[in-house]
Order: sequence, then C-alpha cells, then structure tokens
Amino acid sequence: MTNDGIQVFPADYNFSYHLILQRGTANFAYYYFKVDKLDQRVTFYDDLERSGISIKTQITRNFMRSLIRAIDWHPVGNSIIVEIYNVQREMSKATRLACDI
Repeated sequence: MTNDGIQVFPADYNFSYHLILQRGTANFAYYYFKVDKLDQRVTFYDDLERSGISIKTQITRNFMRSLIRAIDWHPVGNSIIVEIYNVQREMSKATRLACDI
C-alpha cells in the first residue's frame, strides 16, 4: 500500500485551485491550476524548482480522472486540453497536451 494521492483545495471563486500531490510519506508537491469549463481546458502552473516533482510527468488518464472527481466536474466528451506553465507564468513557454479521460 502506498501513500500516494492528490488533494485539491479551492484557491478563489473563479475555478482556480491548489493541488497537493503526495508521493510516499515525505514528498509533497504544491501546484496552482485553473479550469476553464467552457473550453474544457485545465491550466497548471508548475513550480518545479520548489517541489522537485514536475506536474508534466503526473498527467495520466487516472490522474486526470481523480482530479476531475476532486473538483466535481463532469466534462463533455472524453478529451481535455491541458496547458502547463512554469511558475513565472511566461505565456510563450507553455506545454500543451490533449488528455483523454
């Protein structure tokens, strides 16, 4: 049995959230993300220097399903656009993926 898991907390009233990823007993990573339910888009802000765990390596189908359950979202269809920015939010340096759920 592992202690891996995700926790999600609302950051404000505009579909933005804090995400805590736990890997094992001692490693926690904190992320900020926003959800655009109209465009079916999730935008992550990756602070790799502080957390040491890249959100990019976590984005799997199971991860996205868990995240969607945590925010009680029922997307239309089975694909979501995921965008990942570094913590400075430099708009020209985004990683963009389509994630099937």
